[in-house]
Amino acid sequence: MARDRSPSGRRYAEHWDRIAPRWHEEVFNTLLCARNRVVRAELTAAARTASSIADFGCGVGTYLPLLSRLFESVHGFDQSPECVRLAREKMKERANVKVDVAHRATRDTRSRFDAILAVNVAIHPSKREWHQVLRSMFIKLKPGGRFLLVVPSRESADLVSEACQRDDDEDSEPAPPSLVEARSRPGIVRFGGVPTRHFSELELREVLAKLGLLNIRFRRVEYSWASHGITPPPELKAARPWDWLIVARKGRSLTAR
Repeated sequence: MARDRSPSGRRYAEHWDRIAPRWHEEVFNTLLCARNRVVRAELTAAARTASSIADFGCGVGTYLPLLSRLFESVHGFDQSPECVRLAREKMKERANVKVDVAHRATRDTRSRFDAILAVNVAIHPSKREWHQVLRSMFIKLKPGGRFLLVVPSRESADLVSEACQRDDDEDSEPAPPSLVEARSRPGIVRFGGVPTRHFSELELREVLAKLGLLNIRFRRVEYSWASHGITPPPELKAARPWDWLIVARKGRSLTAR
């Protein structure tokens, strides 16, 4: 995650410290629930030419076992000391894995990694916060390095919102409270009561290009309706909720302000 020493950053770390012991009950597992395994496929492809990878916002280490099998050197970062402790415990038998609290990491991690993975980390409702997360990742990525970013899709949130609309039929079951977009703050969606940033493809493509990413590709990480606790109307059953997976390479300059 970002090197955020602000009060909001400390509160964020404290929040995840509280969540860490019950992580698997509280946090949606994108690796387990993905139907199309595109993140696995892109990581496997990256490992053919990259020997080192950093997992930003690694949490309690959901992706670390997979990364340790694919890459020679793996370094996890998280703002939460408790998440880091649990991730270290999980990976203590893997000599090629290191896990650190993000703001305590030494400066020698700059421009160090061949690849970066960040799964649902740049999701703070504040633009300043999620921008800083992205910039912190770029600092650690080698020029020409592979960048893999998973973020919530605004287009998918619209689809889920449509699926959750109550039908006029009196016999229909009430839709569960899932995703509600704040009209006054487009792109900020409450998931389980927590406001999170959701991105449209066009918006995110522009942001990442300004940051210096090249060869930007978008893929969908698709999930079942059941994994979201939703029974969609018949006309939407063929569609599925998704996160965006963006795969790109770092250019030679970092131009964003």
